[in-house]
Amino acid sequence: MSQSFTLIDVAGNQAQYTIHDRDRNSEFYWSTSQGDHGVAVSFEKAQYNARAVLKESMTASRRREETAGAAKYASPWR
Repeated sequence: MSQSFTLIDVAGNQAQYTIHDRDRNSEFYWSTSQGDHGVAVSFEKAQYNARAVLKESMTASRRREETAGAAKYASPWR
């Protein structure tokens, strides 16, 4: 069994992550819609790790988009 959550950043971008129930090793497996995954010793730690990875990824993506947008409107000095 698992629980899925949606994270929405300040720009309104959305990404999902899933936390799976404790496995036979008493660990919680987590994964994100962007392909990241890992294990943690508690549900809370798994949720924290998944959210941290998504926030970092979404921030980097937003910065790339802002940089690309700024470059598109920049005019060269002559």
